[in-house]
Amino acid sequence: MKKNLIMCLALAALAAGPCLAANPYAGKFYADGDPEKAEFALTFDDGPGYITEDLLKLLEKHGVKATFFMLGSSARAYPDRAKKVSAAGHLVANHTDSHQNWFKLGNAAEREKVLSEELEKAGASIEKAAGVRPVIARMPNGYDKPWVRRLAGSLGYTLVNWTYGSDWTKASEEKMTAEYLKAVRPGAILLLHDGGGRVKEKNLRIVESILAEAAKKGLKPVRVDDLLGLRGPKTK
Repeated sequence: MKKNLIMCLALAALAAGPCLAANPYAGKFYADGDPEKAEFALTFDDGPGYITEDLLKLLEKHGVKATFFMLGSSARAYPDRAKKVSAAGHLVANHTDSHQNWFKLGNAAEREKVLSEELEKAGASIEKAAGVRPVIARMPNGYDKPWVRRLAGSLGYTLVNWTYGSDWTKASEEKMTAEYLKAVRPGAILLLHDGGGRVKEKNLRIVESILAEAAKKGLKPVRVDDLLGLRGPKTK
């Protein structure tokens, strides 16, 4: 009897997926960190892409670790760049496979099926390219609903949004940079892009300015799992 019970529990854990068993923060949602700690996080979406390799050089020059929310489609297109992100010690995370607009996607049953497929396909592609299976995810356009948190949790993912981002807008580089600099504060999670059609070299200059501002304020840029305390034992 005892042997059968152990076997059933093992099979149940396997059916839930390796990420669910390994990630005690599955289903949790975060949009900022501890405002009392002198840390913040740089995060990059939609890559790997056009500026990823230059961005890696910039981060290395400053001794900074960041978080890259990759698309599965981008990881398949540029597997060598995805691998370089992971090899440099940055956190690799899931941004779904094809960046669909969830605000416009069909009924509830259809959404859940599609999102499950998107996260699983992206996770597999990212793992194949980067050598790391992500356990942190971000929804396209910051889409957040209770069903998303439940579904992401069932697949072993922690969801992380952001406190500020604007590099996809039509604002001038000067105005955009000023807004990012104002957003540099303890616990902040800043969103920029290293992939997608909106990406330009200005993002590299904005990151350089952010890092200079952070140094003035005595703030350390860290990976989101470090910012949010997601590497150690789960806390209440």
